Amino acid sequence: MLAAKEEQLRAFKEEMCALKENLLADEKEPCLPHRSVPKDSCRTHRENDQIMSNMEQWAKEQKIANEKLGNKLREQVKYIAKLTGEKESSVLFYTRTKKHSHSHVIDAPSILGQCIC
Repeated sequence: MLAAKEEQLRAFKEEMCALKENLLADEKEPCLPHRSVPKDSCRTHRENDQIMSNMEQWAKEQKIANEKLGNKLREQVKYIAKLTGEKESSVLFYTRTKKHSHSHVIDAPSILGQCIC
């Protein structure tokens, strides 16, 4: 039991040293001049600023990607409209050609069974 308590004490001492080092490091880092906050929260503010900066950059990248995608979709819609127009023209041409060819069928008398001798 004594050994376990000594081990726990050693762990607490190590943790205390680490906390002191972090505290000293925080005190050495200057706060941003436009903020009047305690020194122990400077790091938190810097991290928050970094997060906000990263989010703003991500939002800009998403906006650019969305604009590119929107442009691509508009181009595809134009292309589909063009193809649809060409298809309709082809169908009209085919229909007219078919009607025209049926109306010009010549009724010729059947010559089957007639022999020219």
